[in-house]
Amino acid sequence: MRIEPIRSDMVSQQREINRRPADELGFFLVASNRELLNHVADLMNRQGAIGVLDSSGRVHYVIDARKGSPFAAKKIMATAGALVSDRQLDIRNTEIRVRHAVGQVLAKYVWNTQLRGYRLLESILRMAATDVSLLNPISKRLYPEIAERYKLKSHQVERNVRYLLDNLAMQERCSNEAQGAKLLASGETNLPVGRTITRLTEQVRDYLEQTEDKDIGNMTDDGMYLQ
Repeated sequence: MRIEPIRSDMVSQQREINRRPADELGFFLVASNRELLNHVADLMNRQGAIGVLDSSGRVHYVIDARKGSPFAAKKIMATAGALVSDRQLDIRNTEIRVRHAVGQVLAKYVWNTQLRGYRLLESILRMAATDVSLLNPISKRLYPEIAERYKLKSHQVERNVRYLLDNLAMQERCSNEAQGAKLLASGETNLPVGRTITRLTEQVRDYLEQTEDKDIGNMTDDGMYLQ
C-alpha cells in the first residue's frame, strides 16, 4: 500500500478549499442532541473540519483526527493556509480602497503636489482612515509613525504638513470663491493642522462608507468606478 506524502495531500486539500464559493453560507437547525451530533458528524465526514463561533465572535476550528494525525495535520495546514490567504486578500483590498479614497478626497482641493508635505499628508490620511485613534493626539501617535517611515523627526513632519496647508490656504484666499471645493471655512485665514487632518480623515472615511459595496475589480486605471 502506497502512502502519499502529507505535503501532496495538503496541496490537494488547499485546491479543494479554493474551489469552494467564497460566499458559501449555510444555516442548519437542530432540535435535539442526537440531531446535533449527527449533523456535526456528517460535516466532519464531508469536510474534515468545522468552525464554531463563540459569544465574542471568534471562530474556533474543530479538526477531525479520527483518521489519524497525518489527515488532521493536512486539514490544519490547509485551513490555516486558506485563512491566511483570505486575510492577505482583505488587507490588500483595504489598502486599495483607502488609497483610492484618499486620492479622491485630496483631488477636490488645489494642492501643490510638489511639496514634501503632500506625500506626508497622503500617508497620514491612509493610516488615520483605518485607525482614527492615531489622531488622539496626532503629535504623540501619528507623527512619530510617519516620521519613522520617512526617516524624519516628528517636528519635521508637522512643519512640512503645516507649510502645505498654509500654501493651500493662500491659494484658496486668492482664488475665485466659485472655483472648486475649499477647506477654508468662511472667515478663516488659515488651516490648523490637527483640525484639518481630522476633517480630511472624516471625508475619507465617509467616502469609504459610500463606496463600501462597490467592487474594486470595477475600478478603472484613473481610480473611478464603472457603473
